[in-house]
Amino acid sequence: MNDNYENFKEQVRSQADIVKVVSDYVALKKKGPRYWGCCPFHSEKTPSFTVAPQKNLFHCFGCHAGGDVFNFIMKIENTTFPEAVKILAKKFGIAIPEKEKTEQEIQKEKASRELFDANALAVKFFQACLLKTEYGRKALEYLNGRGIDEAIIEKFSIGLAPPAFQTLLAALKSRGVSEELLVRAGLVVRRNDGKTYDRFRERVMIPIKDARGRVVGFTGRILGAAQPKYLNTGETDVFTKRSLLFGMDVALKAAREKRQIIVVEGHMDAIRLHASGIIWAVASMGTAFTEQHAGQIARAVPEVVFAFDNDEAGLKAAMDAIPLALKAGLEVRVLVVPKGKDPDDFIRSEGPEAFLNLLGKAPSGIDFQIERTLKQNNFSGLEGKVKTVSNILPLLLECKSDIEVVSRIRSLAQTLTIDENLLVGEYKKIRLGSVAPVAPRLTAAGRERNFDPVEQAERQLLFALIDSCVEDKAERFYEKIEETVFLDDTRAEIYRKFRELARKSGRDIGADLFSELKEGAAAELSLILQQELVIESAERVIGDCLKQLQLARLEKDYEYHGKLAAEYERNGDEKFLQELTESQRILAESQRLKNELKNVF
Repeated sequence: MNDNYENFKEQVRSQADIVKVVSDYVALKKKGPRYWGCCPFHSEKTPSFTVAPQKNLFHCFGCHAGGDVFNFIMKIENTTFPEAVKILAKKFGIAIPEKEKTEQEIQKEKASRELFDANALAVKFFQACLLKTEYGRKALEYLNGRGIDEAIIEKFSIGLAPPAFQTLLAALKSRGVSEELLVRAGLVVRRNDGKTYDRFRERVMIPIKDARGRVVGFTGRILGAAQPKYLNTGETDVFTKRSLLFGMDVALKAAREKRQIIVVEGHMDAIRLHASGIIWAVASMGTAFTEQHAGQIARAVPEVVFAFDNDEAGLKAAMDAIPLALKAGLEVRVLVVPKGKDPDDFIRSEGPEAFLNLLGKAPSGIDFQIERTLKQNNFSGLEGKVKTVSNILPLLLECKSDIEVVSRIRSLAQTLTIDENLLVGEYKKIRLGSVAPVAPRLTAAGRERNFDPVEQAERQLLFALIDSCVEDKAERFYEKIEETVFLDDTRAEIYRKFRELARKSGRDIGADLFSELKEGAAAELSLILQQELVIESAERVIGDCLKQLQLARLEKDYEYHGKLAAEYERNGDEKFLQELTESQRILAESQRLKNELKNVF
């Protein structure tokens, strides 16, 4: 980024009073040096949301959201970092520097505005056809028959494409929209002979909007028996299926309150859920769930529930979507409607209460994956058991604790009638192959317990590095830090980003870090920087913290080698003596570090 933008960003950061910004969304009350209120990101009655104006940070001790003023706007408005900077600049009257644009960029922005404007006019035209014409009655009857009333029609801006071939074309041309623009927007089709006609005819029209509520395309549902049943706008400069979730613009507020988003396959499924009062649902528009979809959801809520169709394609789509959602840091559950129905059909036949009952019982993503894998494999013979084990054990890497892993391995051993110890051995190989034995990833729930010495050490280490920005003083520690490794993935991410920024510039690294981190890491950083610590000697603090982390690593290694020795001894393998020797060496080193760390943590 150029210096002008960096200076602009820092100007916004310095002038954007976080208390004033947050107060536009949350009723805050001052208690001591902090302000408190009910969190806008989850439902609560007792305030656990705090703003620390002296550090320009916010944090919720209930849902663990946190960060600086930019992170707050990104989360509350579900927008990107650059957009958050612009929103705050406008709010505080700070002139936004105009980047010198190339002619190509100017033309691209103009083309996008034209497409948005053409689509907005088309929405008005389709709505008028549905609500103000004689032939609109049939479509209204169809919608009402599916439980979609006037309020839902208005909420989703639903309309109707008339049956004639050039009605939309003529109407929008009379409003000054060119034929060429309508072709670019996917509203009109040009034949080989050069003649044009409306793409959508005699279809219920469902506008597709981006998260900011701008219409980017349409889906048309045929009223008769013609095919295809659904017809979509082709991809345009403003419409790409892989990055859009239908209904996100209207579902976002309720989703934040529920701390959950339900993802269905089709537009009508999502609309039907909203019509039934389940208003935190979105649709992936019949396309595969993507990393972009996962990232968009993760910025808004901590949990996603996949409620895809109960057919082979829908079940496979759920299996494919789960790893992407987990990678984005989301908690995952899967709702499978019974009897081969989709959510729309199920709600119409069974009612919304039955759907909510299924939602409450929806299994976790890993439970769904295991159950599905077991159903897909014939494990009556040895070959089938080997294949099943090789498919299921890697899934256990996503477990939150070793206790959960052991429980699942025991259950799997009973199902497959295999010796549990064999499965444990195979799992160890897989875990060692991915990352050498590390502590399982801590979740938000895991952070609710009291901080242990490792957590304290990792947080104090990061605080010392960031608060002092001791790039020169800490240089000799970096290699040791990277050898020791952070046990918590989130804090490891913070450290990696810190090092990247430290190499690039000498600016306020703590402030810049927030714009570089994912939401979960930004929340953890806000907690770290709100510690009331006075760092008199950064080098001493870093050294002590490293010793604590080295001790934690040694204790992990000791446990690992001890178990390995016991396993070798049971199997009559002489390697157990080698492992015992290594265990004793690690124990002695651990004791030495414990003596050095007395009275430190």
